Amino acid sequence: MDSQPPSPAGRVLRGLALLVAVVVAFFAGVLVERLRFDSQRTDMLRRYDQALRQHQERLMQSERDSGKTVTR
Repeated sequence: MDSQPPSPAGRVLRGLALLVAVVVAFFAGVLVERLRFDSQRTDMLRRYDQALRQHQERLMQSERDSGKTVTR
């Protein structure tokens, strides 16, 4: 091992390397969170779309059964 203390340039370089590692880890975390949120959002929109289609189908079936048209 070295008995000399690290030079100022070496400390700056280590500091910059640490800063880069922290920034990369931060953005990786942001990316993972966005992907997870997008997946949950897609599932929720799929369920909403299915419920909306079922509701519209019930309305159309009700109109067919009654012979009337429902206006909105």
